[in-house]
Amino acid sequence: MSGAASPVTARDLPRHAAVHLSSPHPGTDRNRNDQRQRQRGSQNQNQKLLRDFTHVLSPVQQVTTQSRTLPDNRQLVDSRTITSNTQQTDSRVWNSPTQQHEQNVHGRQNTAQNAAQSLQGRENSQTSHEKNRKGEPAQNPCKNPDIRVMTQNMYVGSSFAPLIAAQTPAQFVAAVTTVYQNILASKPAERAAAVAREIARNRPDLVGLQEADIVRTGSPPAENVQSDQLKALLAELDRLGQHYETVAIMPGSDIEVPSTLGFDVRLTYRDVVIARADTARRITLSNRQVQTYVTNSKISTPVGSITDIRGWISVDATVCGRTFRFITTHLDSTPPFTTQRTQARELMATAANTRLPIVLVGDFNTTADDPNNPTFATYQFLLDQGFTDAWKRRHPGDPGFTCCQAPDLRNPVSSLTHRIDLVLLREAFGVKSVDLVGNRPADRTPSGLWPSDHAGVVATLRPPGARK
Repeated sequence: MSGAASPVTARDLPRHAAVHLSSPHPGTDRNRNDQRQRQRGSQNQNQKLLRDFTHVLSPVQQVTTQSRTLPDNRQLVDSRTITSNTQQTDSRVWNSPTQQHEQNVHGRQNTAQNAAQSLQGRENSQTSHEKNRKGEPAQNPCKNPDIRVMTQNMYVGSSFAPLIAAQTPAQFVAAVTTVYQNILASKPAERAAAVAREIARNRPDLVGLQEADIVRTGSPPAENVQSDQLKALLAELDRLGQHYETVAIMPGSDIEVPSTLGFDVRLTYRDVVIARADTARRITLSNRQVQTYVTNSKISTPVGSITDIRGWISVDATVCGRTFRFITTHLDSTPPFTTQRTQARELMATAANTRLPIVLVGDFNTTADDPNNPTFATYQFLLDQGFTDAWKRRHPGDPGFTCCQAPDLRNPVSSLTHRIDLVLLREAFGVKSVDLVGNRPADRTPSGLWPSDHAGVVATLRPPGARK
């Protein structure tokens, strides 16, 4: 299962272990308090990695006891083998069987093109983009040139340690049941509502979401939705009078496996960009792109090898005559982190290969607070590509930890010990504010759960050259 929507992803592997820093982070903090937090964090990292392990089950990878062909050509195979019908690494644009099903499930969700039309009205022409790239001054000054962005990992709701520990197919199937029950116990809809309250309070123009997953059960193909965090999030925002629309979805691993409960459990991992519906009045969105990485981690399990599909979403936004590119991603977290670094290089060669200014947000699974951590090399690589860290620009002396709470989200005292959720900027953006959200005891749900194992990050920025 996936730490967000695809069973095995390093992110949920020992979430304290690898992904989110699968190795202990030697203390580099300013006081003993922080050092103790880092010691706790190394354990959390291992758990986190176990959680992400679930992402590794690749798009609809199926595990079952007999071989048959599904209507959408997915293949159910023997329980000793996991296969995937979509190990594609190129851009996926809204027409796979899984995506089509999600459109039906959501109802309110149109295709990417229709959603974009409702958000942006008209897209800028290529000519206007070229003018912005050349740095020509904005023709029509506006009242509010600032933009607010947010990144939030929503968390599927369970550690995947039981899956990693399984030594036999039978143990793996039993572990599926455990993980599924943990997910339900984490009350995904209630947590999505808590995230919605943070969004409503801060009113970001663009939001990058990671692990906005769907959990389904039933006979193959499992279609009984038990949890859809994106749908729950948008519904709660509507109820709060803050209307957001889906700009694009990056479908990651989509895994269906048998449980001991008499039905399959299916986890569909997704990264998403949403935008405030009234954003179109002053911000034009165009050139949406969705792509999976060529290089993804594979993890061996008692039932076969599973692939952790990751990727990115980008959209160009124009405010006050200035265009920038908004990108969100969720990098791999599997030690020794060579895949993570490869994905970062690929990101620079694809989504970030533009002369436009860039706002890059997401769960990078690379610690920005500890140079001794093996994942720090990825963070340094991004800085070497011309990016600056918005948090450090506003809070140079504050560690700004964003990860991770306990796997069951019931820890009474926050256990955030690493900063892996970032807002990175390329070119001279003004940084007016950067804040953490969902990290205070008051942010917890009525059941006492943290909204996610990650804090969110909200930043108010002024694009280069934008003026009133």
